[in-house]
Amino acid sequence: MLGSTDLEYIMALQAIPGGKVRVTINKLITRDSAVKTLERLFMTDPVASKPVVDRAKNHKDKPKRRGGRIWTKYTNKVHIGLEKGVTATIKATPQHVKDLAAVADFVDVASV
Repeated sequence: MLGSTDLEYIMALQAIPGGKVRVTINKLITRDSAVKTLERLFMTDPVASKPVVDRAKNHKDKPKRRGGRIWTKYTNKVHIGLEKGVTATIKATPQHVKDLAAVADFVDVASV
């Protein structure tokens, strides 16, 4: 259930539907679910997701035959570094507003 501060946070963000917001990490992220949420949000920003996209372009899956079966060697996924001070500019959709409210303890949000 959302607290009163979460509701104020959501109401402030809903004032700019469809607009862009700048999300800045202001604290060490201590929850695994918050890390996943922020990675998903930051991947929508082309600048923040550039290293992941560049690695994916250069590394292809390598299928080969092992023991009569096709076996595929997949490349390791590169994750976005979510340290304090990292910023991303994302579109403020209703789902993103809910996600930002869930990780409000770790981020600062400002309209662009």
